[in-house]
Formats: sequence, structure tokens, C-alpha cells
Amino acid sequence: MNLSKQIIHLRKEFNLSQEDLAEKVFVSRQSISNWERGKSYPDIESLLLLSNIFDVSLDHLVKGDVNMMKREMNRKEFDKWSKLMMLFLALAAISFIPSMMFPDMYGLVIPFILWLIGMFYSYKVEHFKGKHNIKAYSQIMDYMDGKDVKTIRERTKKVKIKDRIVAIVTPFIFAMIAFLIGYYGMKIIGL
Repeated sequence: MNLSKQIIHLRKEFNLSQEDLAEKVFVSRQSISNWERGKSYPDIESLLLLSNIFDVSLDHLVKGDVNMMKREMNRKEFDKWSKLMMLFLALAAISFIPSMMFPDMYGLVIPFILWLIGMFYSYKVEHFKGKHNIKAYSQIMDYMDGKDVKTIRERTKKVKIKDRIVAIVTPFIFAMIAFLIGYYGMKIIGL
């Protein structure tokens, strides 16, 4: 990433320590260190502060990274993991009724394994989002496309709220589906 090199170069050019820069950007020294090592990417507000502090344009600060961000935002892999997660969670819910036919609850092993596989893909989705800094990249791409910071901030808050709701509601929906399938399945087979 060019941004990490840019931050190091400009910070040294302005004779600032990581702590000094962290104070000016209102983040921790660890955040500056992570940005410089390419472990994380600053959000749009931090980038704008950096461009003001170093008296450079945002384009100059992130030059070379924009094309990389566009590639990272390619959601094919993310979509693949998401679809696999939903598929295995649905299969776990659907396999619940047939699993009740086995004696001593041994049949629940299959839905449990399917659920575990779904959880594995859920982890892959979250790991992908974190590894590829999807939130920061989407903010920067929005800004580069001419959207103002206030609109980007509001959109980010809405996405965060939506993600939290989905993370809470989805397991309950699948649990309810499994319960209903189990309940009516047991009525159908006469248990």
C-alpha cells in the first residue's frame, strides 16, 4: 500500500513522532503504527485530517491505493462466502426434522455439523471484511466519487446499525425456522 509509505514519509518530513501525529489526528499511537505497517486503513475523517496536517490533497495521499481499493471492493469472494454461510445454515434448519427420526438424538449430529460449517463461513465473511478494510475503502471511494463527509458518515452509521441488527436477528430467524420445522415435523410423523 502506498498510503503506509506516504504517512511514514510525510510524518518524517514534518518531523513528527507517531505520538505527535496521533494527537493531531485524534487517534492512538497504535493506530498510526498500524496505518504505517499497512495493518489497517484510516477512515475518511482521519484521511482528511492527515491531508490537512501534511498540506497535501487526498488524491496525493492515497495515490496508487485507489485502484487497489477498487479491486478489493470486488465482492465476488465476499458474496461467495455469504451465500455458502446462508446455504449451510438453511440446510441445518431443514435437516432438523429428518434428524429427529434417529434414536437417542444422534440424528442431531448432522444439523449440528451443517450449522458449524455455516458458522465457519460466517467467520470467513467477517474475516474478509476486516482484512480488506471494506468500511474504510468504501468511505474513501464514496469521497473520491464526490460525496461529502457528512453523507458518508451517515451512511456508515446506517450500515453499522444494519449489520448489528442482521447479526442479532439472523440466528433467531434460523432458530425459529428450525423450531417450526421440528415442531410441525414431529406432529406430522406423530411424535
